[in-house]
Amino acid sequence: MKTSTFLIAIAATLVSCTHVYYAPNTANAPLLSQKGEVRLNGFSSGGYDSEFTGWEVQAATAVTKHVGIMASGMFVGKTEEVSSGSNSHMESGKGSYGEVAGGLFTALDPKGKCIGEIYGGIGSGSVKSTYEGTQVSNVGITKLFLQPSLGFKTRYFEAAFIPRVSFLNWKVRSDNLPAGEFGELAPIRQNPNLVQFEPGFFIRAGVENVKLQGSLSFSDVHEYYPIERLTLSFGVSIDIKPKKK
Repeated sequence: MKTSTFLIAIAATLVSCTHVYYAPNTANAPLLSQKGEVRLNGFSSGGYDSEFTGWEVQAATAVTKHVGIMASGMFVGKTEEVSSGSNSHMESGKGSYGEVAGGLFTALDPKGKCIGEIYGGIGSGSVKSTYEGTQVSNVGITKLFLQPSLGFKTRYFEAAFIPRVSFLNWKVRSDNLPAGEFGELAPIRQNPNLVQFEPGFFIRAGVENVKLQGSLSFSDVHEYYPIERLTLSFGVSIDIKPKKK
């Protein structure tokens, strides 16, 4: 079995008995274009390797004609029966993650169809896992990130590429797993800090103010770190523009 935490931090399980403790959340790239504009997103999310399932919510608003703020949350998990020879047992993982950020946006062409953004923010989350017998763990994560994006925005279609860079810090808050060099949590105990490149992209299509969105968010694959490499999400994006005076 394998358990993933998002990044925020998330949790899920795989068919092996190895747990992982990080996966990328869907990047919040609102493509704001004017003061007072509000973007609201809601997604169903899943992990490619760990097969976690859950949901995400995102919000953003333009406080001036070039300054935006945003917040995101992610809530996922999985429970699975794991077989070991003639024996089987249940293992599970569930986690939550939230982040806030602020940054700048601007139109890159006279018609305002190309949008450039850069946001910086901080996030925090945790994952609670159960293993064989009475073994449990609670692992927290703090994340600092820098998130530029380049987007294309029209009345009925939007798309963006988001080459996010994140600094991760894990903390084992509690556990009763066997200790040692090859224990479940040994890699993040020994090296709790990690810099991650997390590119992502999305497409949105629909009517002027309500669109369907599909997203892919990738994470670096590290041989010794317990990391999910791909998060997929699908949902609805609502764009609320200010009333004209």
